[in-house]
Amino acid sequence: MIEHDNMNILFISPSTMPLYEQEQLLGHTNKNLTPKFETPTGLIELASYTRNKFDFAKFEMLDLAKELFLYKRNYADTEPTSTDDFFNKHLGTIDYVPDIVGISVLFSSSYMSTLKLSSLIKTKWPNTKVVIGGGHPTFFHAKTFEDSPDIDYVFIGEAELAFGTFVERAYDVKTGNLDGLCVDDIAGLYDRAKVEADSQKGITSAVFGETLVDLDEIGLPAYDLMDLETYRNFSNASAKGAIGVMMERGCPFSCTYCASMVIHGGRIRTKSNDRIIADLRYLRDDCGFETIILWDDLLAARKTKFTALVKQILEEKVNEGLSFTMPSGLSVRVMDNDLIETICSLGFDYIRIMIESGSEDAQENIVKKKVNLDKARSLIAHARTQDVKVETNILFGFPGETRAHMQETIDYIKTIDVDWIQVFSLLPLPGTEAFHGFVKMGKLDPQNIDWDRCGYAAREFDTEEISAQELTELVYDVNIFTNFFGNRNMLNGRYQRAADYFSSMVLRNYDFHVPALYMRSMAYAKLGNQEMAQKDLNQAVDQIKTSDIARSLWERYGSKMPELMEKVPEEFKANVAEAPPSVNTGFVF
Repeated sequence: MIEHDNMNILFISPSTMPLYEQEQLLGHTNKNLTPKFETPTGLIELASYTRNKFDFAKFEMLDLAKELFLYKRNYADTEPTSTDDFFNKHLGTIDYVPDIVGISVLFSSSYMSTLKLSSLIKTKWPNTKVVIGGGHPTFFHAKTFEDSPDIDYVFIGEAELAFGTFVERAYDVKTGNLDGLCVDDIAGLYDRAKVEADSQKGITSAVFGETLVDLDEIGLPAYDLMDLETYRNFSNASAKGAIGVMMERGCPFSCTYCASMVIHGGRIRTKSNDRIIADLRYLRDDCGFETIILWDDLLAARKTKFTALVKQILEEKVNEGLSFTMPSGLSVRVMDNDLIETICSLGFDYIRIMIESGSEDAQENIVKKKVNLDKARSLIAHARTQDVKVETNILFGFPGETRAHMQETIDYIKTIDVDWIQVFSLLPLPGTEAFHGFVKMGKLDPQNIDWDRCGYAAREFDTEEISAQELTELVYDVNIFTNFFGNRNMLNGRYQRAADYFSSMVLRNYDFHVPALYMRSMAYAKLGNQEMAQKDLNQAVDQIKTSDIARSLWERYGSKMPELMEKVPEEFKANVAEAPPSVNTGFVF
């Protein structure tokens, strides 16, 4: 209950969808956008830790990522609106004036919408303190204050300890026990005065907050702040609802594209097995969840402890009624066959063995993930014996990655038997070696970046090795040739598995995707289901006739779809390319 003598704190989880895409979605100018929403793990753990320490700390949460998802889900019944009106509508559901509003800016794509949101908050509640934290402000704390007059404080790195001290002092100010709120001595917390003082001393880098060693002090994350019904029913990560859990923090590896070690440190800190099991029981028995997303950056890094955890889970039957997913994947450097079997015994629907590059030289000297590619291939082969779907990730566009490196990756992909490959253009995350590499090359100006367009799908700048357009084309073409025309399930006779993947990974959300319709048709034909095969081909023809996106896919890849070529009207055949763009620039698939 909100009371005057409490420290009333509102946490906001913004969407990771860039602001310009939110404007398109809300304005009904691009219906094909699908906003993601994920468990705001950092916020609910921070809330739990803080209120465990101080009974005067009262929290509520506004999950704007979830609200944007629900807006899209009910798209047909919504009216076009603006981001200002959308944000104000949901701020209007808060029936008190918060003392503190905390916004999590985990990814840079949330930054521009957070600046707008901060302005609206200050307009509505002029005396409320607006604080932000997360991956983006951790590396741009001074620039954040330049970009917004409405943000009062920025947290650097992990925030539990610094935020606890901040809330305690803010409460003392509110209750008259302290004259003013000074943060000079709080590591990892900055206000404008502290940044200015550092600037006068020539200090530009921030001091990170002290990290919490005993993660059990967090207790049960504050799931009560969430709309659990929505999370039970819906998820971007699976066909049904899911909830996220983080068991460990920290990573000892220094991959050039990842900032985890910088933010969380190289030491792995973990919750006790009893704490983890208690949380899983609560989510299953009290909240009704069936799918658990494990957010650990380096799952099972502490092998002995993780093996004991799995043994306890199985013995106590905590996994009954639960399935698990792992977006961050498994490290080849950590895994062995026994550990793969241990992980699969929990009941994963899929596992993702992370590779990123199929070039030995790039692994060692550019990506610095140092994956043994032969070991990765062996682990994937063993994982296929465990009755689990097997996926991997591939990234293109590292600083210094040549076209020869990229071709080696394309060639390597053909040697691994996976169900699906997520293919991305490298996102130069702030704080990473890759980001600094592009800055040093003069390709990025840290003070002048369009964060709204800094995403996985495309890069805005050329390098000596490959242009931005060529990189975008390559990522798309590798995805199509790998997951569709070169689909390993199709090549190895697993036709039902292939059809299921085309449905769940693509057509569930993108009914216009002609290569997916075509390849699902081929899978159905191999299964002897000619009716469904012809239905998909007919749907593909209808999409080509009526959808600009479908037609562009057809014109790009139609030469690889001979059975569809026979059904498409003559007027749609003239513009079909002999080969996709990457083939024309020298790549071989």
